Amino acid sequence: MTILKFWQLSIKAFFRAPQWEVAIISKIFLGLFAAYMFASILAIGGSIYYILGRTFPEHSTIDIINQGVFFMFLIEFIGRFFFQQPPTTHVQSWMLLPIKKNKILNDMLFRSLLNLFNYTPWLLYFPIAVVRVIEGTSWTTSLIWFFHLLCITLTLNYLIFLINKSNRFFIWTLVLVILGISLEFYTDFSSYKFFATGLNWLEQNPISLLITAGLLVLIYRITYQFLKSRFYLDMGLAKKSEKVLRLGFAFLEGYGRIGAFLKNDLRLLLRNARPKQVLLIAFMFLFYGLLFFSMEMYRTNSTILVFAAIFITGGFSFTYGQQVPSWDSEYYPLLMTQNLTYREYLDSKWWLMFGSVVISLILSAFYLIFGWKTYLYVFTGAIYNLGVGSLITLYSGAFFNVPVKLNVKAKAFSNTKAFSLTQLLFTFPKLGLPILFFLIPDFFVGGYAGWITLIVTGLLGVVLKKPVLNHIANIYRNRKYETIEAFSKN
Repeated sequence: MTILKFWQLSIKAFFRAPQWEVAIISKIFLGLFAAYMFASILAIGGSIYYILGRTFPEHSTIDIINQGVFFMFLIEFIGRFFFQQPPTTHVQSWMLLPIKKNKILNDMLFRSLLNLFNYTPWLLYFPIAVVRVIEGTSWTTSLIWFFHLLCITLTLNYLIFLINKSNRFFIWTLVLVILGISLEFYTDFSSYKFFATGLNWLEQNPISLLITAGLLVLIYRITYQFLKSRFYLDMGLAKKSEKVLRLGFAFLEGYGRIGAFLKNDLRLLLRNARPKQVLLIAFMFLFYGLLFFSMEMYRTNSTILVFAAIFITGGFSFTYGQQVPSWDSEYYPLLMTQNLTYREYLDSKWWLMFGSVVISLILSAFYLIFGWKTYLYVFTGAIYNLGVGSLITLYSGAFFNVPVKLNVKAKAFSNTKAFSLTQLLFTFPKLGLPILFFLIPDFFVGGYAGWITLIVTGLLGVVLKKPVLNHIANIYRNRKYETIEAFSKN
């Protein structure tokens, strides 16, 4: 069996899957979004050379780009670490057939080249290479520069296999990262300038292609041998049994069934791969404001600042809350057989998001360095998320019945089943309403009217929590069997 045959079978499996017709609308939306993103990156790649040249005429444009490429690779590495997974969907079924290991492994490694991260060189770096040729750089130099970046990208593609699957490689990577950070802060060494200098040298020496190409081949072979040594049904690619993390959460003992639900949610968050990933993303939302609060051009734009404030304290609600009750999909039918009420279930989810907002507000106190007025945006955004944002999130969850696999990490644009047009539509009031509640009184009244309106709206949501949750509970109750049926298809 050739690699081409493997791919043909994979394409047939994709189009013959029951989810293909069911999720056709989701795939269309994701396809359009992906096309938009690809077009945007192409446009950036084609224009960034001219933009940087006009912005920094006193510096070499390619030097600035090479320094920026370092940070692009850094972001790519972080993204691959958390989101990239080897394409092992059909591997176990191939292992039961009389097919040579090397063919299956080579197919899996070549299939990983379809990962979206590997499109970056062609969408971003290749247009820059073309523009360089137009601006007078020789085509050989420009192409050598591009192929170096392509080789580095593909090397990261295979290196991430080793880091995610091998403790040894992970530890060595962590040591190198700590060493790099230490050199950056405690010496005159500059990592991005060193990278730019090295890249300049590589493009001026055509024989240097042997270095990056050789590194790519080396990492590929190491990855191949690593996977081959673990290529058995009972280890490596197979699921491993792990020790149960015993978490008591004794402080919730006195809160009855709501406390029991909260303990279940906290255990789910700390024990499973997908929720852990969501927690990390929610934590990263805390630093979202740095993109705007640190820039003078945005610090006077109330719309942008309110938008950022909602994200800072509502990151958990946007990532975890919007998939309630799907987090319980693997045991939802069992949950519905217990002596409980939807109101208790929703109360526990509300208190979970309440706690996340409070914790986010405390952790975001460092925004005070930008002034108390900046932190006031964060504070008012937190109050709004407590009272209104959390209720909108729970209301949207009543119409979201897509199962979630707890121990399978999400991959960008790959999990089309988790895409919901309903959830997308509910995103607009989550983000749009607080901006309107701030801007309208701020425009007509001025002063602190915008902040006061957001705070009053949030507190009003807290006061009206009981009747609103009762209404949402009725929706959950009416859709109970529809939800059970949807989750049973997991």
